[in-house]
Amino acid sequence: MPNRLLEAIQQDRASHAILISGPEGSGRRELARRCAALFCLGEDAPKRLINCPNYYEIGENAVKVDDIRTLLSSAAMQGFNGGQRAFVFVNAQRMSTQIQNTLLKTLEEPHSETMLILTGNEFGLLPTIRSRCVIERLGAGSIEETAQALVTDGMLAQEANFYATLSDGILSRARAYATEEARTFRAEAIRILERAIFEYAPFSDAADLITILSAEPEPDDGIDDEPKAKGGKKRKKGDVQLALSLLTIFISVFQDALNEKLRVLSPRNSDQTILIHNIASHFTTARIQGIIEMLSSSQQKLTAGANVYLTLDSALAKLFTENG
Repeated sequence: MPNRLLEAIQQDRASHAILISGPEGSGRRELARRCAALFCLGEDAPKRLINCPNYYEIGENAVKVDDIRTLLSSAAMQGFNGGQRAFVFVNAQRMSTQIQNTLLKTLEEPHSETMLILTGNEFGLLPTIRSRCVIERLGAGSIEETAQALVTDGMLAQEANFYATLSDGILSRARAYATEEARTFRAEAIRILERAIFEYAPFSDAADLITILSAEPEPDDGIDDEPKAKGGKKRKKGDVQLALSLLTIFISVFQDALNEKLRVLSPRNSDQTILIHNIASHFTTARIQGIIEMLSSSQQKLTAGANVYLTLDSALAKLFTENG
């Protein structure tokens, strides 16, 4: 699949708006740079982009709306020495709704000598963004192929189709989602989400779900703002990856609700149609977009090293406040 994309760029028949999606470690940024090198330099030599004045990469750190506006203004102009320009947006799912809407117009009418390449997870992107991009899914097969592989593993057909859809056809992810541990985690995450939206902010339930026993000994001075495990040999600690997974599940459900509002795409979380419908009925499109933006921002803070418990508490409090 990636070879077809690279070949299309080389032969000048590729779309000027590309989304490269896939799980962490799938090589999405590396492929984006290869695409950019072919478009800007005419050869598959991404290392040469370091000195290329027509190549721009943004998204490693927090992105501001003004930065995007400035960048997109330059995208409408001719490149340095008349060359073609490529813009790579790393972790595009973390862009705010405002930034995505700012980007949308350029995606609708890209300059003929400009290529926009987004990388990341499709969950956090607006349907309007996804619909204007050619999507290259790394590590993914068709839903049917992935479901068949799961059936071969011994899974029932209906269940296999569910996990194949939930994982966007990525077999390794589908198998991970189908484990007993992941099923239990997702079920509790959905319960926490429903309570957070319609009942109360379940801070302690969420904290329990993402807490692990750390092998680190307690600090010698005895000062620590994290809850301690009994016995003093280990301490309880909020796990960043579990917190990110929890927020990803939240985002996925709200994305399904947004899709229902916009009447596009079938839900990934097909076992949660009642909850999805209730969210779609209860919130406006703008508020759902705002919630997705808030949850994505929380993920960005976690990856930047923010306190796990405080970040999660803040997200849950905002979810409950949005219901008011």
